[in-house]
Amino acid sequence: MIDIVMTILNGLLQTLRPKVTSREERQRTPRNFVRTYDANAPVEYQTRAVAFFDILGWGQAVENSDTDPKLRQKLLNAVWSFAARAQDYVETETADHPSRDEYSQFSDSVIVSFPYADYRDLFRLLKFVTEFQASMVMLGLPLRGGVTVGSLFHTDAIAFGPAMNRAYHLESKVAKMPRVIIDRALDDDVKAAASGLPKHWHFAVRGDDGYYETDFLTGYAMTEKLAQIIERKIDTWIEQYHNDEGTLAKYLWLRARWDAAKADAGERINTRDEFHAAHNAKRGGPQPG
Repeated sequence: MIDIVMTILNGLLQTLRPKVTSREERQRTPRNFVRTYDANAPVEYQTRAVAFFDILGWGQAVENSDTDPKLRQKLLNAVWSFAARAQDYVETETADHPSRDEYSQFSDSVIVSFPYADYRDLFRLLKFVTEFQASMVMLGLPLRGGVTVGSLFHTDAIAFGPAMNRAYHLESKVAKMPRVIIDRALDDDVKAAASGLPKHWHFAVRGDDGYYETDFLTGYAMTEKLAQIIERKIDTWIEQYHNDEGTLAKYLWLRARWDAAKADAGERINTRDEFHAAHNAKRGGPQPG
């Protein structure tokens, strides 16, 4: 079933990011900032959309892995998958980003940043984050993170700047639950991005504290078999941590967010089906029913 999920997500990813086809456009200078570093070159910040996120519960899992070889293997597989998906996204030459996207990974934390000109660049980053969250929670690894826009130096594994500080603050001090929140200063960008989407698409939801969060669950709620898998995972986590009040609160929050996604899914499914029926009618195609 996980293979099916990955196929769906990767298909969507390729739809959003059409690959460049010419040989000249595919060629690029390898990323190797350490070897090419010039200590005398001026350091310029860029305005970038940046996401910082990590795996929920990683610290405790690492402690437990000291006496559990199988858990160590699971942790290594997790961080490999974590980094590989980010690396594939930002280093693949595509029509919409020739080579200016960046990512850095250390332990269970990933930083991804895209050049920012307007809300469309934030939208592209948020789509990546949402897809990443969705795939990782299906693998049993919920994420927590923060997204902002600001001054950043980001090349290969090196990232620093005010935007980095802000994204880290959002992740570590504000998000608290297994969610990725978006800086309140970007509310207008989020609204602008959402206004251009079909009504049945899921994108971002407003949290109880006023922050927009990426909506990584509604897509699963709209697919019966995948919804059953997510349901079982959340139930298992709640049972697993029922004696750990702090961790349990995070998974009870996830359950509440999941219940909201399920409640929203029915209307979105109806809207989607009506949209497809109208589209097929215009093309003279088969009608549902």
